[in-house]
Amino acid sequence: MTRSKINRRALGVLILTALVFLFFIIMVYRTQLASRAAGAADTATVKTYSIPVSADRGEILDRSGNTFVFNEQVNSIVLNALSFPSDTAEGNEVLLHLVRFLESRDEEWIDNLPIRRSADGSLAFEENREADIRWMKSSYYLNLNAYATAENCYNALLEEYGLEDYAPEDALKVASVRYNMTRRGFNVTTPYTFATGVSIQTVAYIKENNTFFRGADAEVTSERKYIGNGHLASHLLGLVGAINAEEYEEQKALTDEALQAAADDPEKQAEIKSAAYSLSDKIGKNGIEQAMEPYLKGTNGVKTLTVSGSGKVEEEYSVLPRTGGTAILTLDIPMQQIAEASLARQIREVTDEDAIAGGMSPAGAVVVEDVRTGAILASASYPDFSLSTYYEDYNELAQDAGKPLWNRAFQSGYSPGSTMKPATAVAGLEEEVITPDTYVFCEGTYEYIDQTFVCFNKTAHGFVNVQQALAYSCNIFFFDVAQKVGIQKLNSYASLLGLGQKTGVEISETAGLVAGYEEREAQGLGWRPGETLLAAIGQSDNSFSPLQLTNYCATIANGGTRYVPYLVSKVLSADYSQIYYERNPQVAVQTNIKDTTIQAIKEGMYLVANETSCREQLGHLKYDVACKTGTAEKTRIVDGTIYEGTDGFLIAFGPYEEPEIAITVVIENAGSGASTAQVAADIFTYYFDTLNTVQNVQPENELLG
Repeated sequence: MTRSKINRRALGVLILTALVFLFFIIMVYRTQLASRAAGAADTATVKTYSIPVSADRGEILDRSGNTFVFNEQVNSIVLNALSFPSDTAEGNEVLLHLVRFLESRDEEWIDNLPIRRSADGSLAFEENREADIRWMKSSYYLNLNAYATAENCYNALLEEYGLEDYAPEDALKVASVRYNMTRRGFNVTTPYTFATGVSIQTVAYIKENNTFFRGADAEVTSERKYIGNGHLASHLLGLVGAINAEEYEEQKALTDEALQAAADDPEKQAEIKSAAYSLSDKIGKNGIEQAMEPYLKGTNGVKTLTVSGSGKVEEEYSVLPRTGGTAILTLDIPMQQIAEASLARQIREVTDEDAIAGGMSPAGAVVVEDVRTGAILASASYPDFSLSTYYEDYNELAQDAGKPLWNRAFQSGYSPGSTMKPATAVAGLEEEVITPDTYVFCEGTYEYIDQTFVCFNKTAHGFVNVQQALAYSCNIFFFDVAQKVGIQKLNSYASLLGLGQKTGVEISETAGLVAGYEEREAQGLGWRPGETLLAAIGQSDNSFSPLQLTNYCATIANGGTRYVPYLVSKVLSADYSQIYYERNPQVAVQTNIKDTTIQAIKEGMYLVANETSCREQLGHLKYDVACKTGTAEKTRIVDGTIYEGTDGFLIAFGPYEEPEIAITVVIENAGSGASTAQVAADIFTYYFDTLNTVQNVQPENELLG
């Protein structure tokens, strides 16, 4: 081979190599240009959304740190507007398939439409949903007249969401979901929770079929859970539920006001905004959940979603949610359990069968208060209900003749019967119309103007002083005191002792009523002189709650200091490092009742517990106690037949020498006040067995002390 041929071959290889190298350079350059162009396009179309992330609600514990209410992590099905069909018809199909799928697995979805179809096919509004019904008819939603019927609203929903061709049963279900999505403000920044507490199998199936269930995904959320079966202290703890329109507007107004007040403090404004409510939030509806709402709610976090032009979604937390505070109650769980069990048992044993036949349902209440502070240690109302199943059971509970949703301990007003007599004795002794050594002769009847009044059990007690009058519940003695003191003075001392007025406890309560001129005049009625005598023994118009009676008994027991009863001692941060709220004992009134007056009344109450009507139940306890019983008659006419019932009452305190707790027991249709004493005995027994420990037991963290 010649040198010229070799050179030509080498040159060819060199040229070919150069061309290949040039080709690669061009391809890399074009790729970079394309990448930059795509990146620029993505950057140009990036969208960012801020989505609130609900904080866990704070727990509720008893005085010793035992759990009443806690949160449990559950699986929820959530709809995301970024991928949920924007076409109404397509969205309806997704919703219907979700409903059918969950129902096929016997799992529940959130159905809050205030319209129900009865067995005969007719439509009706649900009871006690007035606020929701008003919103549904309002210009914000269906824009119907206030008098629109359930059928009118249903037809408007069908038209609004294009459901006219659906089977009636399916249409109502899809309309329910659509109604709630709208109500909760469903959009890109506000996902909608379709179902909670679903199984992991349901989660897996929906995730595997996400192209079919477009927009549906699973998230781990928290649900409110309760100790045991949810019955314990149900009337006190209260409920949490979806915020309604009126509650939202009220909270929004408070937020706007707070933002305005913090106009010069950007950091404070950011904090206020993070604590604000959204339409998808839950809120305390009653009880402790409502009273401590600002502390229990927690502060929502913020999740930032970034959506590129190519549809890629990235998410990160820009603000982490902060769990709500932990509320420490004054209640003692073991005592609460004993109070509820004993009350229910005693009601079953002593309730008059004829009264039940007349439609007077078995019912009662008990309250226990620390006489040194006003702290409520236990409170039960019978019948009760389960917080765990409240929403499922609501219709049945609302129609129950026994009114299980009603907190009789705080909200019912009762004619107190002879438990009023210590208050009458205070009036007589303080006004000095009697002394501890004054005797009145009881011959079984008492003549006053043109009326004849009889003694308790129509008994003639002979000569009795105030202590004996309390021991034997002698009406005649207190009639004599009443006609000397007069109704105005009787009422003055009753009010001083806290009767006929709200106590100031954190949750809903009745004010009750002290019998007298003013109330009768307000009704356009007169006051007959003989009613003063009846008022003195707890009859006439007197109406007091068991809570008031307990507080009144506690005031006598501690020597005359009336405290404001309370249920919450403090609220701590979730990690117990900070105190958000702390309640110290608060004196409502220093009555300045003379020591001799207090002592005389205590001695009379001691006799009741140890020598007369309650000695069988209370006379053998570890420590001496004191009490006063009472009865109040009532009648009810059913189908022309008159049925009579007698409510039984007991107020008690102990230990006698150095009182620590006061107890009130009320059993409707019990027959006698003494029949309630066993409930008090059970509570005293527990308390005395744990004396000097109940007040001191607490969790290891010292802030719970």
